[in-house]
Formats: sequence, structure tokens, C-alpha cells
Amino acid sequence: MSTTPEEAFGRAYASRQIERQRNPFRQRIKSWYVARVLPHVAGKAVDLGCGAGQILERLPAGSLGIEVNPFLVDDLAQRGLRVTRAVERAGGFDLSALPRNEFGTLVLSHVLEHFDQADQVLRRLLHDCADLGISTVIVVVPGASGFRSDPTHKTFVDLAYLRAHALLDSDGFRLAHHAYFPGNLRSLGRLFVYHELMAVYRLGARTT
Repeated sequence: MSTTPEEAFGRAYASRQIERQRNPFRQRIKSWYVARVLPHVAGKAVDLGCGAGQILERLPAGSLGIEVNPFLVDDLAQRGLRVTRAVERAGGFDLSALPRNEFGTLVLSHVLEHFDQADQVLRRLLHDCADLGISTVIVVVPGASGFRSDPTHKTFVDLAYLRAHALLDSDGFRLAHHAYFPGNLRSLGRLFVYHELMAVYRLGARTT
């Protein structure tokens, strides 16, 4: 990933994320974003790159958070959430330790844009999810303005990127649904920093 060790693993970074997670105003705003993800979750989920746990805490019981930052992992565990430290490998994550056929969904929210070769990361994750019996993969990425706002972002991922890299259909997964938020218009992402694209992949699904 593009973040330095100090950014990815540091206590100061974790403290900022935890402070944001606990801020009542931010909690309300974030809840609107999380609420649009939840209807697409099928069964217990893996929240890969779960951060301070805003999505993880609202996933079905038994769901698992995976996080790079050890201080965030400790905080989530103290809050009673099921969480483990991420195992990284060249160009992505190692999911081989996950039990097969336990989880139905993988959530990847605001993670993919931090990789230089995001297409390879996503393709490998789809392959691994198929092997693990995970049938739904939910990807959330920032719009154009949000992408430009963070110097750690490396790859701008949108539908054109997914199409150009043959990622509308991969390893049995098909892009079944996509939507922008807030306001389901791609153009808003050029104006509003907190605009997002959500892409939902399902095994064998038809594109809608």
C-alpha cells in the first residue's frame, strides 16, 4: 500500500480515526453512508480494511474485521468486535487463513484506491473470495474530488477503470449493481469530496 509505516501503523493515525468514529456528528453522517451498504450484505461478512469499525459494528453477528493498523485492531477488540490483523502480501492481502464457507460477503470500503495496481488487487480478491465460498463483494471508492483530496490515494477507480481492466466479470463474479452516493450522479464526484461509488459483485449474477 502507499501509506508509510508511520501512517498505516502509527498510534497517532489510529487515535485520529477513533476520535472521528466517536464524534456524534460524524457518527450520524457516516451512518447514512453505511446504511446504503448494508442491504447488499448477504450473511456474515468480512470487512477488509475495517478502520475504526463504522461498518463492522453494523454488520451481522459473527462478522470479521481485518485491519492493518494494530492500534485500531486493539481498540476494536476492546469494544467486543471480532477483528484480526491483516496479512499483507505483494500487491494485496492474504486471505488464506479465513475459514471456507463461513462468510457470505466481503466489504472493501475505501481501500482499493490506496494501491498502485488496484486492478490486480481486486482481481486477486475476487479469485480468493470464490475459493472461500464468499458470493458477494462490495467495493466502495471515492469520487474524483475525494480521490484528489488524499495524497495516499494511488489509483482512481470508477466504472471506466473497471471496464478497461476487464473487471466487470472476473472469476465467476459479475458487477451486479452500482450506485453513487449522495446523489446517484457520477458528475457530483467532481464537486463533492465525500461522494462515493459503490460496486456490488455477485457470483453468477446478471448486471443491473
